[in-house]
Amino acid sequence: MYNVLTEGLIHMDTSGGARVKTSLVETLAALMRDEVDSFPALRPHQRHAWHAFLVQLGAMAMGRAGVSQPPKDAHQWLGLIRGLTAGYPDDEPWQMVVDDITKPAFMQPPASSKDRQSDYKNRVETPDELDMLVTSKNHDLKSSVASSAQANDWLFALISLQTSEGFSGAGNYGISRMNGGLGGRPAFSITPSTRPGGHARRDIVALLNSYPVDEGGIGLLWTQPWDGGKAESLSFTALDRPLYIEICRRVRLRAAPTGRLYAVRATSKASRIEAKALKGNTGDPWTPIDRREEGKSLTLAAGGFTYKRTVEYLTPGNWIQPSLLCATEAEQRSSKPMTLVARATVRGKGKTEGYHERIIPFRPKTKRIFGNPQEMDDLGDIAKERIKDIGTVQGILRHAVSVFAAGGKTESISDDHRSRANPWANRLDEPVDAGFFEDLQNEFEADGADEREKIRNAWLRGVIDSARELLRQAEDSLPCPAIQHYRARVRAESVFNGRLRGNKGLPHLFDQPEVTSDDEND
Repeated sequence: MYNVLTEGLIHMDTSGGARVKTSLVETLAALMRDEVDSFPALRPHQRHAWHAFLVQLGAMAMGRAGVSQPPKDAHQWLGLIRGLTAGYPDDEPWQMVVDDITKPAFMQPPASSKDRQSDYKNRVETPDELDMLVTSKNHDLKSSVASSAQANDWLFALISLQTSEGFSGAGNYGISRMNGGLGGRPAFSITPSTRPGGHARRDIVALLNSYPVDEGGIGLLWTQPWDGGKAESLSFTALDRPLYIEICRRVRLRAAPTGRLYAVRATSKASRIEAKALKGNTGDPWTPIDRREEGKSLTLAAGGFTYKRTVEYLTPGNWIQPSLLCATEAEQRSSKPMTLVARATVRGKGKTEGYHERIIPFRPKTKRIFGNPQEMDDLGDIAKERIKDIGTVQGILRHAVSVFAAGGKTESISDDHRSRANPWANRLDEPVDAGFFEDLQNEFEADGADEREKIRNAWLRGVIDSARELLRQAEDSLPCPAIQHYRARVRAESVFNGRLRGNKGLPHLFDQPEVTSDDEND
């Protein structure tokens, strides 16, 4: 029932303005023709799981069949994908509901015998309850609300759960592609198009060009029997790396007499793949690896892809870049721009702490950094110098706001005054972040040191203007006795301007640098 290869289960909006229901192979064909605008039922946190599933499946099917270019015809895709499960003429691995528990179902492993049916005691009524935890306010989702769910809601939930979930209590282990149970599966890649089809096609072709096909490795893990025992954990070396599509939970979908879908779950005594020692360093083509932390995969922290973190992740000295973040030879020669797509869900204890995504356009001249460590280091050095300058301005802003909070008494600044100033200093990151990478490219692409300095200084004056505006807003917002308000404002602005011109500020931006008595006060 619900054969994803032959039935129209997936809802998509097309470039022609229609909303249609397609099978998996029709979806792949439409993506390769770049006819897909969106998948309306796909939730933001499911985007990478769905994208990675399509790319890994497509590359695996093509590679094993010796096909070099992604087909634009659904019938061709049908033959390629069925070739991965030739031992199942009835398409059980592609049916969402298979009553015989000893046979696989889509993203659902079989059991060794029908007696194992009793293991599946936990009934799940909705796909959002099955999906990886998304009850944080950042997602604007609540658990178990999809009571009118359709088949494609369950399909996306299954893929998200099985390929992205971490540890969530005894008997519920996570995927191999993350550093620990509270890690995540981040994604970095570059693409000539952020449309679903352009991005998927690019990653499929890049994968095929980057990795040899391992026809002897296990590719679709849900086709392998699994009763949840410790001895059943699969060796990492037994997999088709890095294309394998994993599962981490024992789950089966069922259809009620009314036709309504629900799921049943069972626990396991060990993770499906024995990869704990790898700390997420599985060769996943989207995941950066930390050189400084014993080769651990990236775990995004709360707050997401800030400009500071993104610069860090793009620095080859600190991070091994994933293969799909490197430009192919054809992309290096092309005059077209590329876009960096970064995605991750931040996991906490018992809940997620937000889905984060950052899209950064890179112009043709700058895109050459991807796959070129020397060029990327050059860009990274410029970025780090800019971040240092931002930090200088933030420190000066923090001091000035502290002076105002202290009523203008520079000698009486307390920890309480500084704590009131911190949020205002931190807010400077907002205007800076908005144009950081566009401004960074302007300097990187400039000809010669003089031109680079001119561009840097113009940008830095804009940062100072933003900081000065924040200082004014703080002066209008923070409590201050009326009798002290004028003095507090004058002294705060004097500190701000004086420290900017001082030796520990940014004196090169001013024609006549001067040092004030407030320069050393902090």
